[in-house]
Amino acid sequence: MSSTKNISIPFLAKKYLAGRSRLGVSRSHILTLCGIALGVMALITVSSVMNGFREDIRERIIGTLSEMRLSNKDRAPINNYRYLEGRIQKLGYSAAGVVRSELVIKNGDRNTPALVFGIDALKQSKLSPVLNPQQSEKNIHGIIAGSIASKAFMERGLAIGSGLAAELGIYVGDKVQIISPIFNIPTPFGLLPKVQVLEVMAVFSAGMPEYDQSYCFVPLHVAQSFNGYQDEVDYIEIRSEDPIKSRKHQKHLQPLFEDFLIEDWSSFDASLYGAIRFEKYLMFIVLLFMFIIASFNLTGSLLKTISFKQSELGLLKALGYTDRDLRRLFMLQAMMLCTIGIVIGVVFSSIILYIQHQTGLVKLDQAIILPVQIQIGDYCLVIAVSYLLTWLSILLPLKRLNKVNAVELIRRKT
Repeated sequence: MSSTKNISIPFLAKKYLAGRSRLGVSRSHILTLCGIALGVMALITVSSVMNGFREDIRERIIGTLSEMRLSNKDRAPINNYRYLEGRIQKLGYSAAGVVRSELVIKNGDRNTPALVFGIDALKQSKLSPVLNPQQSEKNIHGIIAGSIASKAFMERGLAIGSGLAAELGIYVGDKVQIISPIFNIPTPFGLLPKVQVLEVMAVFSAGMPEYDQSYCFVPLHVAQSFNGYQDEVDYIEIRSEDPIKSRKHQKHLQPLFEDFLIEDWSSFDASLYGAIRFEKYLMFIVLLFMFIIASFNLTGSLLKTISFKQSELGLLKALGYTDRDLRRLFMLQAMMLCTIGIVIGVVFSSIILYIQHQTGLVKLDQAIILPVQIQIGDYCLVIAVSYLLTWLSILLPLKRLNKVNAVELIRRKT
């Protein structure tokens, strides 16, 4: 008898799910099926888009500010940076010391504050793609005019962001003044700021408007003179051959440099990165409500089925089906419906994401394509949440099965 039950329960579950429809799903379940499919499709699509935004931001930040950063825990200047660069390079990474200064750039009667990074151009070009020539218009960062690959740049050169260059009205070959905001040079006329004249030798695009409008690169010794350093740097930038695994590389390096702090790219612009992560979680939670609505429909459909088929359920009990068997029957029916919805949602969302990834059909504007990145973890999470909500939605109908009295129902029929 148990063997017969094991065979008949899946059979009855399919019959109850299909009803009189030839499509395998009755009309009463179509709305629930569409809700599950749309919920799965929306969750996977939005998660993949937010992943795409995260990777796009990561690529832009790493392209300008490198992948990792080594600094003193108290943020004091590093005086033995050449030795540390050598240690890092022996481990298979690229490394270069950087001096960061907040200065003012003046061109004629125009002036604006800027973040100026003192660099060794030869070393830094291996870490920051923004300092290499832009290969094509599809590249989001790179030098769009001029070059830093010259001895002249290492002496008195300046690489400036495209937005900042436009604001000041300067181009390659122009000379500008770099002015310290601190008045610390004594003269007969009082304290004056430190001023140096540099020649614009490159204009770059960082792919981030806030970077293009405020970032500049100058020779290391120029930035050191403004900060009053002898041969120190503020931090050492590090890049691996696989920037996607920056967190893994950070965990590998930190124990080897216990006296220093090693940060990965996500901490360079923490507010922006935090906003992207928060938006992904928020959108995921909001879209879950679509699935919850579909779960309400499933609950109503099963309650309706139990109400209309009480006589059949009573007959099944009379034939030897236990309450547990009936619960399995409706549980299997719900899981079949959920599985069909998940398959439809996964297939359609995958097709949409593939088309967007290959063609860039949807654009935020004429130059920026809506980014997408598919992650297996998102698929697994959405499928697990779908089955969990389906299971929760059938708890009430399963309790209603316990009230089915076979003897009473048979007595009414007779």
